[in-house]
Amino acid sequence: MKFIKTICTFGMCLSLLGCASIVGSTSETISINSNAENALVTIKNKQNTTVFKGHLPTSVTLKKKSGFFSGERYSILSEQNGYLPYTRTVDTTISGWYFGNILFGGLIGLFIVDPATGAMWTFDEENIFIPMEKK
Repeated sequence: MKFIKTICTFGMCLSLLGCASIVGSTSETISINSNAENALVTIKNKQNTTVFKGHLPTSVTLKKKSGFFSGERYSILSEQNGYLPYTRTVDTTISGWYFGNILFGGLIGLFIVDPATGAMWTFDEENIFIPMEKK
């Protein structure tokens, strides 16, 4: 009987969490590199706020959500003397773990926990190479 209570308690705890929140996180680290050594990189979010400024190569930890049920999108600008400026975006997509809520997280995980924490998102790329063109 005690074993059944333990299993039921464990199951109830799991149902209160989102599946992506269990195995994922609210932020993710991406690596950025370029053919232009020591290029200056500026990363801005959807609100056009600078979230990182530094030199390449680098690794940056970025938040994956911009709001409830809304993934973040970042603009990356790379600049270096003797090279043309290069701009590109990195976007989020829905994590495969998010659909684990169908089995483990239930409706609370599917519609509340994972969308609120941002764990439902993952970046479409983790290793970014910026091909800068000489002037």
